[in-house]
Amino acid sequence: METSARHQVSQSRKQAALFWPYCAAAPGSSHFRDAMAVFSRGELTGGRQIREGEPIGFSLRWRPGQLPADPCPCTLTIHSVPGACYRFSVPGYQAVLWLLEVCRSRAGHPTGEQAADLPQAFWTQVFSA
Repeated sequence: METSARHQVSQSRKQAALFWPYCAAAPGSSHFRDAMAVFSRGELTGGRQIREGEPIGFSLRWRPGQLPADPCPCTLTIHSVPGACYRFSVPGYQAVLWLLEVCRSRAGHPTGEQAADLPQAFWTQVFSA
């Protein structure tokens, strides 16, 4: 294994160890590794089902911090609404908790059957701020 790849794996394990105490008791904690992998990518694209019909597409992008309490600047873009772009910041552990829910929800559906969606707590927090 290449030195930089080993360093990256080591850093990833250290980061996971720091975030784990914030997520251990959360619903979906069995999907912690998957959630951390999504967190490190810094992007999630999905769809929010509001009423019957097609889901409303969105993209959520963030800049992951190294520590759980580090600010995690986020940008939510709603695809069907021109100019609908919301910027906010949450602690990194909060983003991982939301991603745990996403991963837990996706695990119950075969690949491609359902677009990724963020939990209701995410939508409530973003639009009530």
